Amino acid sequence: MGTKGNNQSKFGKFSSDLPSGLFLIAFGRFISNVAYRMVFPFLPTISRGLGVTTGTMGTALAMRDLVEMSSPLLGKLTDKRGTNQAMTAGILGLGMASVLQGASSGLILFVFALVLTAFSKNSFDIGSSAWTGASVPYAYRSRAIGLIETTWALSFMVGMPLASVLIRAGTWRTPFIIVAALCLVTGIIFHYHLPPNPPAISSLKGVGLSTTAKRAIIAMVALGSGHMMMLVTFAIFLEDEHDVSTSGLGLVALIIGLAELLGSGGVTLFGDKFGKVTVVKYALLLSLPLSIILPFGSSSIWLALLLISLWFVCTECVIVSMLSTCTELDKRARGAMMGFVYAGWALGRLFGAIFGSRVYENSGIVPVALVMTFTLTVALLVIYKTFKEPMPTTKKI
Repeated sequence: MGTKGNNQSKFGKFSSDLPSGLFLIAFGRFISNVAYRMVFPFLPTISRGLGVTTGTMGTALAMRDLVEMSSPLLGKLTDKRGTNQAMTAGILGLGMASVLQGASSGLILFVFALVLTAFSKNSFDIGSSAWTGASVPYAYRSRAIGLIETTWALSFMVGMPLASVLIRAGTWRTPFIIVAALCLVTGIIFHYHLPPNPPAISSLKGVGLSTTAKRAIIAMVALGSGHMMMLVTFAIFLEDEHDVSTSGLGLVALIIGLAELLGSGGVTLFGDKFGKVTVVKYALLLSLPLSIILPFGSSSIWLALLLISLWFVCTECVIVSMLSTCTELDKRARGAMMGFVYAGWALGRLFGAIFGSRVYENSGIVPVALVMTFTLTVALLVIYKTFKEPMPTTKKI
């Protein structure tokens, strides 16, 4: 790309010296995140529209995470065919999936659309992570990954309140159709305006996972599990305990988006300075008491929103910093490495979706909070054992 050497000495200025194309990729990531996340804050509304329970929808979402465990194959394909092709195919696939979700009259077609969503989102995320890892020096990787990951928060802050308005103006299907059109436009822009692919890898033979990489994947399994338990239960928890309406859930999504933006924005600004692994450890440590006392949110809507918001601040710091760290675990095959990382994340989310939705439906928030705290504690212990600052050099096994 020709930007590494020139940019490395000038990265003190926050945005002017970031690699060409990063902001376009961030825009595409925003659209992809809206398409991917729209089901969560409106889970009760969509479930009623399809005539199924929230527990059934939670299990359906687990199917999406099951498919996402194919990420290593997508990662290898990304290394072979190029990051740009992966991102373009991903955003167009998300558009098709959104059309199918909006057209669903029952659970079967909706689940098929969720499967397509999983493949497409993984293709885009692996492509964008590998592109950033190859284009940005590791010393500034939190800044670049953090900038891209702020779109995860913005998708809740901007996308979900707008989706709430569209649902009120039409039906629960309306925002899916609008998002499909945005994905199509974004795919066309990517096809014509993305900068060239980073240099391709000549050979992937002999590439194996290091001990550090394997432990990082285990940590991602635990993190994904805890994260998904919160995602599939917070909306129904607020609806059950505090009678929050669909419009109110749109406002809640905005609040959570602000919390996530604070987390990802903080990593963008300060993650490289404090150390990526240091941020992961301390933010994860802070999330544990918030997880265990979540049931006390039943007493007050404001306490519930405070606990949930602070939890999302901490976990967003953890996720962004972990992704920044993982992009450096295998420089020979970043696509394949990030594919394994996302697969671990998906495996954890598979468990979290099934456990969180089913257990909440049968027993309420207390057992969900206990298991969520346990899984995040496992992640913390693995990370403390595995990583130090600066990043360790690992030997292949």
